Amino acid sequence: MPGKHARRHFSQLSEFERGLIIRMKTAGWSTRRVSDQVDRSECAVRNCWEQCTREGIHERKTGSGATRKTTRREDPRIVRQALMDPTVTR
Repeated sequence: MPGKHARRHFSQLSEFERGLIIRMKTAGWSTRRVSDQVDRSECAVRNCWEQCTREGIHERKTGSGATRKTTRREDPRIVRQALMDPTVTR
């Protein structure tokens, strides 16, 4: 095929390339489009995406983020107090 540039064969994907593939596939890009963008074979992109979906890496992990400072039971009380008297802080 004229115009096609040589792809890098037999080298592992870097973490950066994996992240790109996951973000593009999550956004709905086709495997062919992603492979052209990251300059890897369609097979490598497909394998990376299948591994990520199998392991659930592309989804946000539960429990990540800031820890709660109040309990779920305290939250409605705080909101109710703030609505009744906005000048008072807890």
